[in-house]
Amino acid sequence: MSIIKKIETFADLISESDNIVALTGAGMSTESGIPDFRSPGTGLWTKVNPDEFASIHSYISQPEKNLKFMLDLGTTIFRAKPNNGHKALTKLQKMGKLKGVLTQNIDGLHQKARTKNVIELHGNVNEAICMRCKTIYSITYLINQVLRGSPSPSCEKCSGLLKPNAVFFGEPLSSEDLISADSMIDDCDLLIVLGSSLLVYPVAFYPHKVISAGAKLAIINIQETDMDNNAEVVIHDKIGIVFPKIIDIIQNKIND
Repeated sequence: MSIIKKIETFADLISESDNIVALTGAGMSTESGIPDFRSPGTGLWTKVNPDEFASIHSYISQPEKNLKFMLDLGTTIFRAKPNNGHKALTKLQKMGKLKGVLTQNIDGLHQKARTKNVIELHGNVNEAICMRCKTIYSITYLINQVLRGSPSPSCEKCSGLLKPNAVFFGEPLSSEDLISADSMIDDCDLLIVLGSSLLVYPVAFYPHKVISAGAKLAIINIQETDMDNNAEVVIHDKIGIVFPKIIDIIQNKIND
């Protein structure tokens, strides 16, 4: 099937659906300049050991070392802006088709693009959380302590260790977020996967769940996924190039 035909098929799927959920991974934000984690040669985990720089155990034992790596990455994230793929999702939501977004990303770019009903399954880097009393702070509260030379930023209420409010390796996902995600998945009639390798659970389970319930699956991802053969249409290309074209087709149909 040609790329043009795939784009048209993708647009038809969206037009025929009323309760769409988008599942987004790191590939959604690479076009905003944020590196992904697993791409050969360029992914973060091909350059550093995640057990050493992204696990909760390494953070607790060596917060200063971990924070230096995280703040370097955070600078890139904070400067990033939504790309055309993020903006296209917002357009789809304004059409009344997109009910919500499940994202593995911690960059907050969906919110910057004014997309609503976003569940951040892996947390976000715009906040810090106290590991003892669970008080939430702006990430700048943590950063300011680090810049003043504190090796272990602490909570003003209980002196507990602060960490970025993202899910580290070895930490559980929020049960509340998982319940909300399950509800969103149960109600959808089309799941659009954008930029996820579908290798990390529980996210990797959602496409199976959707198909088992009789809903449809469509994927845009640079690399192949284990669910490609189960999808109605798969496009291996950049989201920011392909997805806006799909949304434009739908918009033109509505205008006609």
